[in-house]
Amino acid sequence: MHWTRQAYLTMIPAYPMGYLLINGFRGDQPWTKLYVERSNVEANSLLKDLVESELDHVHTSKAVKTLVTITDELEPKVYGALFLNPGAELQFPLRVSFEDVEQARRLSANIELDLGLQKYRKKIETRTQIGDELISRMMLSDVAKKFIIQRQLQIANSGQFFCMPILSWVGITTACYGIVLGVSGVAGPIVGMISGLGVSVLSFYQFIKGYNGYITKKADEMTIDLGEEYEKGAQDYLTSTMKYTRLLRRVLGEEGERNISTGGDIRFENPTYSERLRNIDLHIRQRKLKN
Repeated sequence: MHWTRQAYLTMIPAYPMGYLLINGFRGDQPWTKLYVERSNVEANSLLKDLVESELDHVHTSKAVKTLVTITDELEPKVYGALFLNPGAELQFPLRVSFEDVEQARRLSANIELDLGLQKYRKKIETRTQIGDELISRMMLSDVAKKFIIQRQLQIANSGQFFCMPILSWVGITTACYGIVLGVSGVAGPIVGMISGLGVSVLSFYQFIKGYNGYITKKADEMTIDLGEEYEKGAQDYLTSTMKYTRLLRRVLGEEGERNISTGGDIRFENPTYSERLRNIDLHIRQRKLKN
């Protein structure tokens, strides 16, 4: 077998191994600092207690481990899974941990704002009129906090959400091995390997982009199906976030105008906040019709 084919075949398990490395270790191992970004602010007891209380609504077959941390980004993240022995890391924006406006001012002294990308970061003084307005718009209702925490727990507890990236990569790269063989016979083994790898990466990128959008909508639906409180929380969370991002659009200047719509949608998010709101409303109406 030509070395190019061997090289291609070794790339098939490379992504699953990297994926499991990223999601299989929680804590402060030196290598996790290469890919897990956390805020310098520690998660407070209020946020940890809220996560603990929401775990009661998650169906698990064993005791689970959770690491609750703060992210400087606008949206929460999940690393790992509840069904793995190391557990899951749940990263929440700082605003989820706010108890009241005064505490928010203390925690947010010299806010650094961004849209999840370092190049958009901008420091804002909280003891100014614009800082006060930002703080007020960062506040979340209790039901909004319950929704976003429960939503992240649902994601962390889904075997489908966790395993699909691995299965899709293996399936796509295995199928594209036929391209490697076919092109190698016509244009040579190196061109064949590059062609197969290029098609694999492009196809996987498109799949994951769409699948991440599916996860976002599906997780919203799974959470609001738990009760009316979560329905109200979903609507509160998304509408308050859009109100906050509309102000961010002004504060961040040119970058804000380029990346945030006048309605408060982050342009590079898929789906956008308004699309999620419409999907939630549609899901609620369809469920009521079935009942």
